[in-house]
Amino acid sequence: MKKYVIILFVFMFAGVAFSVAQDAKMPISTTSEKALELYTQAMDALNNAEIDTARQLLNDALKEDPDFFRANLSMAFVSMNPENPEEFKKYAEKAINTQSDLSDGEMLIKKALSRLHENPEADVTDVGKEIIDLYPKDESGYYLQGMFQNLKKDYKGSVKTYSDLLKITEDQGPVYNQLGYAYMNMGDFEASKKAFDRYIELVPNHPNPFDSKGDYFMAVKDYKNAYENYIKAHEIDAAWSYEKALKAKELMENSAVSETQDK
Repeated sequence: MKKYVIILFVFMFAGVAFSVAQDAKMPISTTSEKALELYTQAMDALNNAEIDTARQLLNDALKEDPDFFRANLSMAFVSMNPENPEEFKKYAEKAINTQSDLSDGEMLIKKALSRLHENPEADVTDVGKEIIDLYPKDESGYYLQGMFQNLKKDYKGSVKTYSDLLKITEDQGPVYNQLGYAYMNMGDFEASKKAFDRYIELVPNHPNPFDSKGDYFMAVKDYKNAYENYIKAHEIDAAWSYEKALKAKELMENSAVSETQDK
């Protein structure tokens, strides 16, 4: 998984005027059917950690509807990088200042975003809980809450949130990916390995599961298996994991040299 803060939204199409909920899903407020289509494609890309593709699709959606709250929100979180805080602020301000008629759930998201805009270290997990309580069958609330918990390093909390999400979603691969990283951040490497293995079982033809498993092996300093998994990801899609594979190979070779010198 690439090192970005990612929201992995999986949204259904909204109803009339793109603002009426279906099946207890949070409505998506936009004036443009084309923007909604592009946004939905962007969320699919984010589910697969295809960040560059998602960013381009979100930009295209914002060309269709510059005041599209959810697209600006997603761009803000995709851009949440300590090394470049201005990008987050730019899109966060666009989302916060939207003139769109937002749904109740979107108003809650806006409240959380406003607090994070004022203080990136703010604890907004109370808002995440409100969103889940309001839309208990909508995956997006759980992904949001998991992200809010990860920002506070509450990895135990995010494990529970993602475990609850598994009970309501059919698209479980990305959830196991999130669980794998949460467990890894907790230091529970056995549970992390099992989560990533399940991700690979569910999504065997995409590079991200192998990239994530490579990250796991790097964390436990098994550089040989890290290299092999990064190479597997790269073989599936040449745009993935090559630099990581080179780093793992370098560490593997350095480790072998150190072992030889210690004998």
